[in-house]
Amino acid sequence: MAKRQINLYRMERFSSEQIVRLHSEVSANAQAIGGLPLHHSEVFEKRGWLLPFLFGYDEMLWGRWNYWLEILYKGSIDGSKAIPQITWSDASSAPALATTKMFTQCLSHHEANIETFADWLMWGLAATEECPKITAVLNEHYYRIFDLFLVLDNPTDYLSYVLCDQTGKGYKAGLGYYPTPFNITQLMVEICHGGTDAKILKKQTVYDPCIGCGAMLLPASNYFLRGFGQDISGIAVKLASIQMHFYAPWFARPGAVEGFDEMEQPIPIILEEPSGKSAAGQYSFVF
Repeated sequence: MAKRQINLYRMERFSSEQIVRLHSEVSANAQAIGGLPLHHSEVFEKRGWLLPFLFGYDEMLWGRWNYWLEILYKGSIDGSKAIPQITWSDASSAPALATTKMFTQCLSHHEANIETFADWLMWGLAATEECPKITAVLNEHYYRIFDLFLVLDNPTDYLSYVLCDQTGKGYKAGLGYYPTPFNITQLMVEICHGGTDAKILKKQTVYDPCIGCGAMLLPASNYFLRGFGQDISGIAVKLASIQMHFYAPWFARPGAVEGFDEMEQPIPIILEEPSGKSAAGQYSFVF
């Protein structure tokens, strides 16, 4: 077991100084929520408890959150460096499959479902004001199984797979969801934008009228710093927001930033009245 974990996490990539700095940065960032949870029960009291880990792990791996936070502090993309690139993982690779298995295990508990799991992650990422309405037992299960480092270290469109898997197991709200495979969306983005001047693209805006869980806009985050999307599925919108927090902070937390071409006003999430075509309502989303 220990050998398999060492191969999976490949800690030999990091120097002792990086490990020490990670611990220090996570502890420092956690001061904003009164320190890290010392017990799984404290998760309910600490909105945003995953963020210190997210910031720390991302700094070791991709450097995207610090890049974006510096732009937010400045209030403009003018003069910013090139967008830190994410190298997307092959979903069939051993590390990505192990991460997919981790997500499956999170939802293996008899009380678990995709909606409560999404709410739990949203709370941990401070992406919602509402504490998840789950039992202490289920919270402990999520807390012990979910591994944010694996998610960041092996980036791909995990939550599209999770939603499809849960739909196949009886989650009716996901019926009709057929995401474009992530390797195809990567290819489409590369074909459309791979040869364009990066400085030009960074000031432009990318749109996705059927965002799903973000399969198209995740690879687009290597080129664009502003994006808009919408979807009829409320759970897909939540999962897209979660994945943008994982991999594309400028889509997850856009802020008041200047320097973009043709500035548009952000479109808020809009829940329309239920209709005959969509009993659950029509959702629109911007990130």
